[in-house]
Amino acid sequence: MKKIFNTTADQMPNILRLELTNTCNMSCPHCRHHSPEKKLPENYPEYYKHASHISDNQVKQIFDEIGPYKPSVTLNVANETLVAKSFKFAVKELKKHDCSGTFNTNGLLLNNDMCEFLVENEFDSVNISIDAVKKETLKKARGITAIDKLIRNVKRLVEIRGDNKFPRVGVTFVIMPYNEKEIPEFLNFWKNIVDVIRFTGYITDKQPDMTVLPGVVQEKIPARIPCKQIFRDIVIRANGDVTPCVITSEAPQYISMGNVFKDGGIKKVWNGKKFLEWRNNHNKSCWDDISYCKGCHYWVESYKVKEKETDEFLIRSPSPYTVFYNVKKKLQNWDREKLIDRQGFGEKNFGAIDSIANYDI
Repeated sequence: MKKIFNTTADQMPNILRLELTNTCNMSCPHCRHHSPEKKLPENYPEYYKHASHISDNQVKQIFDEIGPYKPSVTLNVANETLVAKSFKFAVKELKKHDCSGTFNTNGLLLNNDMCEFLVENEFDSVNISIDAVKKETLKKARGITAIDKLIRNVKRLVEIRGDNKFPRVGVTFVIMPYNEKEIPEFLNFWKNIVDVIRFTGYITDKQPDMTVLPGVVQEKIPARIPCKQIFRDIVIRANGDVTPCVITSEAPQYISMGNVFKDGGIKKVWNGKKFLEWRNNHNKSCWDDISYCKGCHYWVESYKVKEKETDEFLIRSPSPYTVFYNVKKKLQNWDREKLIDRQGFGEKNFGAIDSIANYDI
């Protein structure tokens, strides 16, 4: 007998993932969107063949509607957000509505002007993807050897921040067979510079397969539960389309739940027929009725965050996909009630999901 859940969604999403542009200034070999292999004509999704950009007026429209609900905002999806012409305007709109914000970047454009802008506007959180310690490893991960430039840019942001509280600065490391031996050195190096170090497991193309992650075996995977993303997150692409989650947003022929600029805005799409059908299927344990959800393991991120402390770190993880090493002596700029860095969401109750213990990693 299939288990029935009572996972609920608010009238407006709690997390806004906003893609200001669908373009990127790099072609990282392990990127599932813009790698050289993906950019081959026969592989590149139609969506990426034509540049899309959200205008300042469209950014204002989005925040005028959702801003009063104070969502946590991530200013990127499958792109490099610092190349977006509307980036600075989006930051100002976000802060005007007193929302907390974060974004991931490859770090190449963190020049003096950008760092000063982020500090002056008290932007909450910036995460720089590095994935390596050595130049030759960075070449495998990012297609470049400029590890020294990335280190300088991260240090620049930290130095310009000085004694100011924000932004919270983090670095990220996607674990791959060619870089996993560098994890201890990466951790030891960056703990003296940044506020948080995030390690993530590689998400396999189209449908995440948890069994490819180190230490995960099929027998240890817990009973499936509804995926919190469709009850909590809205993903708005650079053309205004809303995709059900960050995984389906990356599918070659992604499904659209509606368009915020053509179908009446965020609230109408969020409470529309398609989202309701998906949520009902998940609450009835009928996720296999949805082709995108069948076989996808990313639902495991819906478990409650597991936490432990060491002398140096507050370590938090919702699943085998993600582990945050928060430097304990640098916790003063982290408000865990506002979902900074995707590490928790205060006391928000999503129903039965929150009563389930975390997957033991």
